[in-house]
Amino acid sequence: MKKRTLCIGMVVCILLSLCSCKKAPNNIVNEAPEEDISFISVMLGEKNIEEWNENNVICNVAWDKLKLSEDDETKFPELKKTFDKLNNEAVKDAKALMYELSGAAKELEGDEYNPLYLEGESKVYLQRADTKIISYVEDVFVHSGGVHPDYHYITSNFNPQTGEELVLTDVMPSIKGLPDILEGELSIKYDYLNFGENQLWTIFKEYSPEDYNWTLDYQGITFWFSPYDIAAYAAGPLSIKIYFEEEPYIFNEEYTKAPSESYAVMLPMRQKIDFDRNANDDKKDYIEVDTMSDQYGSYNMLSVTVNGKSVTDEINYAYGFDVYLAHIGDKNYIYSDSFSDNDYHMFCTWDINGDTPTILHQLSDTQLDYEYIEEGFEDGTVYKKAFNNPEFLRLQTRFELLGTRGATATYKLSETDGTPEMTDEAYTFHYGHDVITAIPLDAELLPEMEKTKLPAGTSLTPYQTDGKSYIDLKTENGSVVRLNMDVSDWPRKVNGIPEDECFQELLYAG
Repeated sequence: MKKRTLCIGMVVCILLSLCSCKKAPNNIVNEAPEEDISFISVMLGEKNIEEWNENNVICNVAWDKLKLSEDDETKFPELKKTFDKLNNEAVKDAKALMYELSGAAKELEGDEYNPLYLEGESKVYLQRADTKIISYVEDVFVHSGGVHPDYHYITSNFNPQTGEELVLTDVMPSIKGLPDILEGELSIKYDYLNFGENQLWTIFKEYSPEDYNWTLDYQGITFWFSPYDIAAYAAGPLSIKIYFEEEPYIFNEEYTKAPSESYAVMLPMRQKIDFDRNANDDKKDYIEVDTMSDQYGSYNMLSVTVNGKSVTDEINYAYGFDVYLAHIGDKNYIYSDSFSDNDYHMFCTWDINGDTPTILHQLSDTQLDYEYIEEGFEDGTVYKKAFNNPEFLRLQTRFELLGTRGATATYKLSETDGTPEMTDEAYTFHYGHDVITAIPLDAELLPEMEKTKLPAGTSLTPYQTDGKSYIDLKTENGSVVRLNMDVSDWPRKVNGIPEDECFQELLYAG
């Protein structure tokens, strides 16, 4: 099994340096597969180790943990075991890398107001997760103080039933003609690079199936190449996709089937991704997402490029972004989940069906739903589901109702314009403190909507809300009551009375 995290041997080499075409006519092959194929929920959790040195050098190693949803852990126990093993290996590799970076830090000196950072990061980008295959690419970045940082790709592909790693010949039974195909496609996509005559073919001719880095999505197979694999460092990381219907004879048919006509994949940053937007036109499309620093260098702005035409969101500054590309019906959209100060999130919809990308819709204070899971004494991980099914995703929104609290709801992405459409009748609160009435309050007892009065001193647990006109709360005896809310101004009002007069010690963040 290939290592899924940072390659320590490669890092040691870096430390030593301190001393010195055809068009795919369809987006998916089988729009209605005969056998039952369904999406699997894969959750990603960020972990990091940080060390501050007295010589103003900061070392940081970050990586993603892998987890299945609770339901899928039961359905795929062998895959869970594989993820657990990979997570354990990741911790060992991260600690080993931190040891190497700490050693290098002793030979370096940073400025008091501008510390030097030595860092390593392994970021997982899910490409496909269903009952046929789990496929993802890792973008590994290491900066250890040398002339330039190093980065490379690691790919992983697993059988969900057995948890075993799939090899290239499972998906492509014969790779005899692969060197010719790759040479032709790479020469077209990267026509500005001089690979040299037959240079690529000569390289690939020596490859065994295990030498290729590859992932599978619902349009085809993508091959990923790190700097120095087939081109100079300056060329950066490269990738090329072979579409299922472009070369149908080379694929194992069972891997060309899809759970749905609609699906989503995660987009790595700074990579020109092949994606067929329109099955009826006669050209290939290239999509790239990247971040640009704002004028002060404090925040990042998301830039989306489609076939060479770029648009940068210069309004929604953030520290970081998770970006998804979704195919919905016969249209395509990009979704960005960003975070900024005070844990402020924005979930944006980008329309990429025209010549120029445009921001179509924004959900303020909203992000993909997350779950905090305790994993040991004083240790835990926040996991987010890498959404892959546009028919079902959960988003969490922060509300300022009787205090600061988060609430989740289920959505689907509209086939008309790609915007998230809430399918639940109400938001369900995910976190927040209980409240205690300061005065008697009129309320309605659900579900009969009978009139009732809550005495002063009643303890209530916020349960659900529409975010506009009411909030439902659970009493200590398990019943649910509804209070009318007016959120049009501050302070919020309950039954026409300012909320801080109705309840004791409401807690707001910030």
